[in-house]
Amino acid sequence: MSLGIYVHVPFCRSKCPYCDFYSVVNRDEDIKEKFTERLIREIREGSELPWFFRTKPDTLYFGGGTPALLSTSQLERITGTVKDIFGGEELKEVTIEVNPGSTDLQKLKELRSIGFNRLSVGVQSFDDEILRRLGRLHKSQDSFRVMEDAGKAGFDNVSIDLMFGIDGQSFETWETSLHTAIDLRPEHLSLYSLEFQEGTVFTRLLREGRMKETDPEEDRRMYETAHDELERAGYEHYEISNFAEPGCRSMHNMKYWSLQEYLGLGPGAHSYLRREDNGLGQRFYNRPDLKAYLDGTDIRVMSEPNDISDDASEFMITALRLTEGVSKEEFRDLFGVGVWDFFGDVARLQFQSFVQTGHALEDEDRIALTLQGFNVSNRILSIFV
Repeated sequence: MSLGIYVHVPFCRSKCPYCDFYSVVNRDEDIKEKFTERLIREIREGSELPWFFRTKPDTLYFGGGTPALLSTSQLERITGTVKDIFGGEELKEVTIEVNPGSTDLQKLKELRSIGFNRLSVGVQSFDDEILRRLGRLHKSQDSFRVMEDAGKAGFDNVSIDLMFGIDGQSFETWETSLHTAIDLRPEHLSLYSLEFQEGTVFTRLLREGRMKETDPEEDRRMYETAHDELERAGYEHYEISNFAEPGCRSMHNMKYWSLQEYLGLGPGAHSYLRREDNGLGQRFYNRPDLKAYLDGTDIRVMSEPNDISDDASEFMITALRLTEGVSKEEFRDLFGVGVWDFFGDVARLQFQSFVQTGHALEDEDRIALTLQGFNVSNRILSIFV
């Protein structure tokens, strides 16, 4: 298996009121240049850690924040350093997140010219009133323009994000955005139900009674309708929130869902690598602190090393997010015993109760969740914690 590299660029033009990802509103070009230099130094420092050289990366993903706010020159220097240190000849998927309101045709052409071959576009909605409620700076027209410009710039692998379950969003409004997205025919779509995360403006407004949550049944109706419409349009549902044309799954995100190795760079980025001594997982992350990062402070936080139970639980919890579920043969190859030999009869009986209600499936080869199971996935996944 190959390594995935994630680069977290924390800069935004404004902070979305629902977002809990680490980001800072900063338009200071000097800060962006200092960040670029510090990130390049972090990449080079990675060469001192022996486990980084066991596998070559085949995916590189720039997320944020809004990574496209860095200049083309800065992005090229970062990607060039990754290729120099880790080897770039095997990179198959190089993704960058872009916002419709801060990207133009010239920028997209430049991104394509320096090696990016996949775009993730933060559309969220094609309804201007919903975009306003979400605190987005762009309009629906910007999303149409970016999708057209992406083709002109030579991108043939484009993903768009859409949100549902938003206060004030009707079922009809959601369907209109969904149909608009299908008509634009991106290669990939990610659909997210609005969640009220700690520390966000939306959560504060919810507690103050100035926002309300969407009725759970209406939220699930939106999700299941999207599933049916997208499958009819030829997209495959391959992960709880993700749909793709055949051959266009996110290679990088698949690493998260199949317990493959990935290295996170930049403040707030998380990593999962396997230790040399026993092959079990080791998680660590960089504290979300731009000032400390720029000052050169060691912000890396190491988690407790995984034991075999941690790795087995994480494998089950991530793989059951996929529509294909868990391969029993793969589990046995990784952990030396069968799924139920490892987790025991109590776990098997609990899972079977979900099979009987139509929320899960099991046969000789695999176990998986159904569409109805995805609606209660947290309850099912808790069996394997």
